[in-house]
Amino acid sequence: MSSQKNTTTRKPRQCSICKEEGHDSRKHDDPTQKKKKTKEAQVAVNLEFPTLSDDDSHAHDVDILSANYWKNTKTFKRIKTKETQLKYYKRMESCDDVLQLVSLESKPFGSVAENIIQAIFKMGARTSTQNDGTRNGKKIEIKCARYWAGKDNCRWQHLEPEHDYDIAMLVVLDFQGLKVWCIQKSILMGEMCDKKIVTKQGKQGCWVEKSAIEPYLTPIKSITELDEFINAMP
Repeated sequence: MSSQKNTTTRKPRQCSICKEEGHDSRKHDDPTQKKKKTKEAQVAVNLEFPTLSDDDSHAHDVDILSANYWKNTKTFKRIKTKETQLKYYKRMESCDDVLQLVSLESKPFGSVAENIIQAIFKMGARTSTQNDGTRNGKKIEIKCARYWAGKDNCRWQHLEPEHDYDIAMLVVLDFQGLKVWCIQKSILMGEMCDKKIVTKQGKQGCWVEKSAIEPYLTPIKSITELDEFINAMP
């Protein structure tokens, strides 16, 4: 009796998880572990924190309100690295007195800087609420600004075309002191408006950026230079 080979074809192994043939369940991650990891990852995304490790199983004991905890959020990291006006002045090695003015809110800064300018240029009293001081018979409007973060530029605002003044004195807080320029109101509200350098600010007057108007301004570094500017006016 001749021997006969067994030609029965072996059925491929079927996976007990996905029910597909050709592999077994060892090819798959433990579904319970995968579900756990997915849930932890989602919590981490929602809170912007790294996923807690197994060592942090008592997460409810963590003081989530402490700075040491929330300093790792994406939101805080963004503002921590973003350049602000104060950071810019510090990076440019501004003196402490300048930094004190930089730290003020907008309205107090405007008032303090205006009073400093009135004092150092020995201005006379204002004639009305429509100007800030006088010098040699001319009425002066003072506008003070600070550099924008990271830029050699700023904006002077609330320049009123109908107010009673002859000269606009535009001041910027520089890194070691003040920079001052003057321009006649007639030019500021005439030629500068026609050239679209001065922009209307709705019902709050007009505004102008330093980078746009600086070529038309006269630098003022002393009382003598201010007097010369005033005496040269028609």
